[in-house]
Amino acid sequence: MSSLLIVGGSGFLGRRIADVAVSRGHSVTVVSRGRPTMPGCNVIGYDGLEKAVASVDVVINLAGENVGARRWSARVRHAILSSRVDTTRRIAEAIRSAPSKPALVNASAVGYYGDTYVPSNEAMGAGQTFLADVTRRWEEAAMSVSDVTRVVCLRVGVVLDPSEGALAKLLLPMRLFVGGVLGNGRQMLAWVHRDDVVEAFLWAATDVSAYGPYNVVAPEAASMRQFTKALGACIGRPAILPVPSGVLRLALGKQADVVLHSQYAVPMRLLGTSFRFQYPDLKGALHNLLRT
Repeated sequence: MSSLLIVGGSGFLGRRIADVAVSRGHSVTVVSRGRPTMPGCNVIGYDGLEKAVASVDVVINLAGENVGARRWSARVRHAILSSRVDTTRRIAEAIRSAPSKPALVNASAVGYYGDTYVPSNEAMGAGQTFLADVTRRWEEAAMSVSDVTRVVCLRVGVVLDPSEGALAKLLLPMRLFVGGVLGNGRQMLAWVHRDDVVEAFLWAATDVSAYGPYNVVAPEAASMRQFTKALGACIGRPAILPVPSGVLRLALGKQADVVLHSQYAVPMRLLGTSFRFQYPDLKGALHNLLRT
């Protein structure tokens, strides 16, 4: 079994990765500012990061300001960038200095490709949006130690979880019969079930053949219109009240990019590995999350 260090591991995704890793016999240390209690894990603060990096097999880096939590003021945009790049650089420096250099599995996002309606695989370059620039610089910081250790960058799509993130925000108005398509509905939504994200991180941490970027998105692509229709059908609600792009821009400013930009990513490299999606189709994923 491996010893894992999960940086920024107290969020909903980090907790799930830690729980599954512990259940499989891995030794897990979590770096978190809040120092929460996490069963089976050793939880430390960021002051112990360098020492911890030097004593584990794999570092999983999830650290980063939530892009959907606050309106994108200049201050928030700076926090979104610096919380990812600065922390990743610190981890990279610690790995380079460590006597025994752990592998690095670094979170990234499909926002890397920008606003695109073209199926984007891992061989394609970064887009021109704010989030594309953030993820490009984030990955560059991680890949700076690829000359001394194995580095994996997981470009994660919209993680479906009924209690967190985009799905949770869409569920309430839909259940109140006031939900509908966001924007023109043609933009692509690169979605993925939360359990598949957890498995992807653990696969990348333990499979020594994993390296470089991987799109962690479900194989079945969906437009915003298709996603909203499937969600309404799953919970028995019609999607009857669309929200125009202008209204979203007025309410959210630049943050509206998160839902109005098209993110059409395909998991080309991941499908060529031993990894297998548990929830490859949208109907099955929503049913599992909302009917269990």
